Amino acid sequence: MQKIKIEENKKIECSNQIVLFDNPSNIMISLIKDNDIYLPLLKKGDYVYQEEKIALRKYDHFPIFSTVSGIIEFIDNEKIIIKNDLKNRVKEYSIVEYPLTNYHKQDVCRLLFELGVRNIGNEDLEPYQKLTSNGIYKTLIINVLREDAYFYIELFQLKMERKQILEIIDFFIDIYNFEEVLIVVPNNEELLVEELAFLTRESRIKIIAMEEYYSLAHPRKLILQLKKIKYYQNSIEKGIVVFNVSTLLSIYYSLKYQRPQIKMLVQFTGNMWKKNCYMEVRIGTCLKEVMKKLEFKRAKEIILLKGSLMSGKNCDLENTIINVNTEFYSAWQAKEVYEEESCIRCGRCAKVCPIGLNPALIMKRYLKKKNLFRFGIEFCIECGLCSYVCPSNILVHKYVEEAKEIIE
Repeated sequence: MQKIKIEENKKIECSNQIVLFDNPSNIMISLIKDNDIYLPLLKKGDYVYQEEKIALRKYDHFPIFSTVSGIIEFIDNEKIIIKNDLKNRVKEYSIVEYPLTNYHKQDVCRLLFELGVRNIGNEDLEPYQKLTSNGIYKTLIINVLREDAYFYIELFQLKMERKQILEIIDFFIDIYNFEEVLIVVPNNEELLVEELAFLTRESRIKIIAMEEYYSLAHPRKLILQLKKIKYYQNSIEKGIVVFNVSTLLSIYYSLKYQRPQIKMLVQFTGNMWKKNCYMEVRIGTCLKEVMKKLEFKRAKEIILLKGSLMSGKNCDLENTIINVNTEFYSAWQAKEVYEEESCIRCGRCAKVCPIGLNPALIMKRYLKKKNLFRFGIEFCIECGLCSYVCPSNILVHKYVEEAKEIIE
């Protein structure tokens, strides 16, 4: 593993216009998600309609839907590939709006499950698991903070669809009886903060303007900052529900129209795109097809990442598929490449860890295959700060992430 320094440009911004990419030649749906196995309902050669159920999770039948209509070209235990016929055919076409006020708790949980609604941008509990009919709820947090210096998509969507966001929040307050709702916004968005404060002045919603710093956007860190509360596996243990704007909108439109989500908004940024933009794209689209529309600048070595600069993962252009786990892709020119050296036990990684772990010790025990329990690895938020400060150019967070996978 190598540490790479990129050529940054702090003036990079995205256009406020949304680019549409609606006609992929095919889509690929993974049948293994977060170590869960999904069983296909169709076979090679079958015709599939857009929004048709094509697979069910093995242990509870949580569904996956096709995002295009067409013929199944390939299917095995790992993936389904559907050739898009570009006709967008559905079995039953109707656009009916369902008033949110007609729903009860049981309806919300059931519909979110039946429509396969998932978290966007992270691998937290799914919405139906957070919004159960028998949970005890205290605080709802809408997280609009940036995960990365160039990550604007949550803020962009809040500005574009604040009416819908406030409608679904009011609905949650009514049926789940949250004691408080906090919308956490960067404090440099003064006009937005003022507008939201005016719109929510007679409700339980409180607008929190916070100064951003790296890693604060992670739910574990944010809850600690806001509520001085620590939790073990997920915040539901403490009666706290956290959503980002993308997931909240996905819930809103799924309940409003009782249809599965087939598209998502993705941000493409970096100094190697000819145009930085937000793009609406069908879930399951191959990144390589999208790249043809965006176009790269010419350079000797380009670093393509999915996720943030600090903790994002390198993309394999041929095999990277756009799915709900990632809503941010960036492309950069590599400035310098550093070779990994031996750990000098300086302790910088432990000092900078926002959770208070000792990443170097965890890495050492992982490499020596020693017991990894009792070191708090499960609390790691995978921010990448330990790797950033390491003078030996060790990608410490990669070892900690691998150790985390073992104990989970």
